[in-house]
Amino acid sequence: MACTPTAWGKYEATSGRRLSLVAHCLDVAAVVEALLALPTWSRRFTTLAGQSLAPVTVERLTLLAFLHDPGKAGAGFYSKALPDEARLLWMRRTKAGRDQLGHTRVVAALCGEDRRYAAHRDALGIEQIIGWGGDDIDAQEAVTDLWLASVSHHGEPISTESLRAEFSKPFPTWTVPIDGYVPLDGLRELGETARRLWPGAFSADPAPWKPAQALIHAFAGLVSLADWIASNVEFFPYDLGPQDAARWPHSRRAAATTLRAMRLDVEAARASLARRKPGFRDVFGFAPNRMQLETAAAPLRSPLVLEAETGGGKTEAALWRFKALFEAGEVDSLCFLLPTRVAATGISNRIEDCVRKLFPDAGERPNTVLAVPGYLRANGASGERLAPFQTLWPDDGQDKAIYWAAENSKRYFAAAAASATIDQFLLSTMQTRHAHLRGSVLLRAFVVVDEVHASDPYMRTLLKAALQRHLAAGGHALLLSATLALDLRDELLGIAAPRRALGFGRGAPAEPQAGDSEPRDYPRLSAPGFARQLPPPERHKTVEHTVLPQMHEPQAVAALAAEALQAGARVLVLRNTVRQAVATQRALEERLGPDHPALFRCRGIVALHHGRYALPDRQALDVAVGDAFGKGAAKARTPVVLCATQTVEISVDCDADLLITDLAPMDVLLQRIGRLHRHADRDAFRPEGYRVPRCIVLAPPGLDIATLFDARHRRGLGLGPRSAYPDLVCLQATLQALLDHERFPALCIPADNRDLVERSVGRSTLRRLAETLGEPWWSHWRVLAGERSAEVADADYKTVDWLAPWRDAVPGELSTEARTRLGLDGVDIELPAGATSPFGHAITQLSLPAWMLPALPEDAGLPQATDFVSGADGFSFAIGPRRYQYDRYGLAQATGHPEG
Repeated sequence: MACTPTAWGKYEATSGRRLSLVAHCLDVAAVVEALLALPTWSRRFTTLAGQSLAPVTVERLTLLAFLHDPGKAGAGFYSKALPDEARLLWMRRTKAGRDQLGHTRVVAALCGEDRRYAAHRDALGIEQIIGWGGDDIDAQEAVTDLWLASVSHHGEPISTESLRAEFSKPFPTWTVPIDGYVPLDGLRELGETARRLWPGAFSADPAPWKPAQALIHAFAGLVSLADWIASNVEFFPYDLGPQDAARWPHSRRAAATTLRAMRLDVEAARASLARRKPGFRDVFGFAPNRMQLETAAAPLRSPLVLEAETGGGKTEAALWRFKALFEAGEVDSLCFLLPTRVAATGISNRIEDCVRKLFPDAGERPNTVLAVPGYLRANGASGERLAPFQTLWPDDGQDKAIYWAAENSKRYFAAAAASATIDQFLLSTMQTRHAHLRGSVLLRAFVVVDEVHASDPYMRTLLKAALQRHLAAGGHALLLSATLALDLRDELLGIAAPRRALGFGRGAPAEPQAGDSEPRDYPRLSAPGFARQLPPPERHKTVEHTVLPQMHEPQAVAALAAEALQAGARVLVLRNTVRQAVATQRALEERLGPDHPALFRCRGIVALHHGRYALPDRQALDVAVGDAFGKGAAKARTPVVLCATQTVEISVDCDADLLITDLAPMDVLLQRIGRLHRHADRDAFRPEGYRVPRCIVLAPPGLDIATLFDARHRRGLGLGPRSAYPDLVCLQATLQALLDHERFPALCIPADNRDLVERSVGRSTLRRLAETLGEPWWSHWRVLAGERSAEVADADYKTVDWLAPWRDAVPGELSTEARTRLGLDGVDIELPAGATSPFGHAITQLSLPAWMLPALPEDAGLPQATDFVSGADGFSFAIGPRRYQYDRYGLAQATGHPEG
């Protein structure tokens, strides 16, 4: 007797194996149930729900997760497992478009009131589910949205509003059988299974249930995570158990095992940490300072803001607070965010080392991930991409589930400890695919934002939105900076205020008022309703500084560096643009000779460091900078000079005797100065004349910032409108402070930090300066203020507000890629096989800034590399009429458009 065809949820084309739809849905429901049972997840969802997660609520959420894939019961989706001829015949007979083969938007038929699909809605139990809202129309809509949030598990938010135009159209996928399969039967099997396994969800409840909007948004991400986990056949194999409701106990056991293996369940690690109680010295190898102890012991209020000098141990303070919060059950994971890829890569080794020492037993150790796209690094090991969905990891005897989070950027934050660029965090709040997945997984994390000052108004608006969502769920965040202006600090501390007004959080006192800070309250630890001035650090730096009008003179800069090399110094030259960095590097090679031993090298090749290298070369350059200037080279006596851009100014372990830097805003300069005399271990080896840190600041000719109002004078400097540092008023204030030798005969770090930043970066100070200077400064200030307002509005428009109704807070389609930073448009160019870099790496792809690309016809499609020529020093190629060169200096145009 032939078997009745049933709906399938997964299909393996090579073997023809199928996993029934019921079985797949049970696997997903089991993961959701297991996640909600974990203490931290339960606490976060309770906060977002605004009420305790009663057993009936958990049953309902589990049931809705089970019903995340009803579209797969359609005949159109079923046809994907049939021969092409059968599917095409069905499509011709029903006049069905390809949209009928999908399984998400076809639920429109189940949401409306079209009588053609009344039986289908009854079979699935939709009306009973909507009835959880009682007679309250708003509550009924919220329950419907909660179910559609589950259906949105592929990352594209779906709501009744986005489906409304499709309510009245025909859906043959629901009404026309195919190959003996009847869609109504598939829905009926789902509905009957749901009522059998979760009868409590359908029990009468005297009060209508109106899910909070924040819960709906978080649930969308939770189901996305669960679907991704349960769809992995290594975790949930086809033969895990029966294909019907009897699979449920097997699914639940697999879910519990998988979450432990993936370290989403960290309860065993937490218990082990509480038993062993490792000390600070056990983890870091030295005794803690007062700042580190105070940070760990600070009240459970967020955001916590730590202001302290560069190199003063803020990273260890953040990691030790994570240890305290993790042990106390407040968080399950760490998300450490940096402004740049280089900084995120550099911090990852320190996080891995900390986790290893906190958890010496690999079997219980939380997993670590370098959350930077293009890198495959997790748990101290590197992976190799074999195919789009296959990655080879070391055979270290561990369950491969521990590497799962590292294999896709959307899953990075599923790791227990992730070092990432801030962009990955910002994507969690933007109207882009899988934003809810990122946001939900982050709920359990201790979010640390390093160099929090290093963002423009656009990024800062996104950051505040992401942090506000995180704090509204009761999450924890720590913001770090050495150069935070008072107005920005008060702005960041005010993030918590809206969530308290809406009834979220733990009842922290009202936010501090702007102006409650003294000019010299540095270093300092702050939170809403809490402030603690920290003792000054034991180690101070007195930096001798000189300002020279030589920004336009790479030969003069090379001469300064060569003089220091002659004395045995280790020199860091930081230019604002790639153009000036390359020009300075060429001038150095011309003066010293291309084979001079003091020139920075990567894999034996003389080079510099900036962002316009291919990924494999960037990785090698990052390592080379650490080898040449990091802690391991602290006692090196040999001189060396590195030309670089902003890529090494933040959170990079780099110790130099002399810094030669372009003028930049004061907070940026202080970060760059932080590269001077970073390691005390090197003090005994510093050459004569450089025992005191020295910094040379390169300024425009005549030390006249006003000349930069003329575009001809600022070309290639990275200063002024449409450049890295557009605020000329800020640059004027910075230059004035540097030239004020009566107040600052030398820069005393960190004692002068607060005063320097407030004089040069504070908004109110700069406004007064612009008014005093008059035109054209005041007009310039007003233009910048307008641009900042536009950037804030742009960022606001692109964010997803978890407190807004689901149907209003997300667009129907996410057709454009969200940008976490403005002005960084670019295109990835595929290169032919055989493209080899001068450092010996195979290069398959290069990213070109948008301004580098030629104007191409609108119908030209993606730019293509042509006329490829390989040589001993690199390679060249063309795109349209323009030619490009890639060599040890990085990517550049061979001719034509001047570089910025």
